[in-house]
Amino acid sequence: MERPERNLLVAFLLLLPLVSVNSHPNSVTWCVLSDAEEQKCLDLSGNATAQNIRGSLECVRGLNTRDCMDKIKNGTADACTMSGDDIYAAGFCHGLELAAGESHNGIDGISYYVVAMARRSSSDLSLLEMHERSSCHPGITHHAVGNFFGYSCVPGMKDSQHDPKGTNPKNLCEACIGDENDRHICANNHRERHYGEAGALRCVAENLGDVAFIKHTTIFENSDGRNQESWALDLELEDLKLLCPDGTEAGLDEYERCHLAAVPTNAVVVRTENRCRVWKYLERLQRVVGSYTSWLGPTYTTMLQAFECEGFC
Repeated sequence: MERPERNLLVAFLLLLPLVSVNSHPNSVTWCVLSDAEEQKCLDLSGNATAQNIRGSLECVRGLNTRDCMDKIKNGTADACTMSGDDIYAAGFCHGLELAAGESHNGIDGISYYVVAMARRSSSDLSLLEMHERSSCHPGITHHAVGNFFGYSCVPGMKDSQHDPKGTNPKNLCEACIGDENDRHICANNHRERHYGEAGALRCVAENLGDVAFIKHTTIFENSDGRNQESWALDLELEDLKLLCPDGTEAGLDEYERCHLAAVPTNAVVVRTENRCRVWKYLERLQRVVGSYTSWLGPTYTTMLQAFECEGFC
């Protein structure tokens, strides 16, 4: 099927999140997370009604992005605008899909790729055989987290918020080091020195982890002298490699073919069965309303790229 290449405006993604039970097949409900988002949503809804656009837009308040994910999954919401890490969690944990995504280059709408990075000297590594290996992750809400490694550093895994009963495996924090005084080990903040994108890379650089699951840009931002922290001073691009899902290896510049996930900057998250219905409503808005600078302001002019409906239209 031919991939849709029509553009929408970024106002949809940055300002509106969707949520509600739909009684009309052409209606869409957006889950919003703040007063400002709610007002923008209401403004767009009123503008769409005034333009006699087929369908209706409703706005419902969510407690947080996870609440919006739950609402979409259980059918009390249609869609929500989310950013990179939340998009990954929505798909990985809730089985949600994308209807449209923000595009800065007008082509693919991709913000970053989630890659598996390892030291080039680790010649016997493969993502297909990691049972006795160690892994490093930016945090509990970031990228892929699994308990199929020998041990890991997943900051936040033992926090009371994420482990209220204290039953999460201890090995998921064994590659963490805490602060300079050996406190705050596995904390879900920067007091844990292996927290965050750079922290996960550091975990591998310091030989405490075999593989780091990070953004592809993290490697380039912290190597070849770009990061002046002691652990990164001698880190060079030629010392690192990517591990691909099929068990092969690749160079650092081959992230477009060797990655675990491609994450848009911002995107509209929906249930699979609503993917094309939401997209078509956004398309009708774009076709009739056109540019939104007259009522949203000049900030919201970044173009969006539609994601393929994959046979659901």
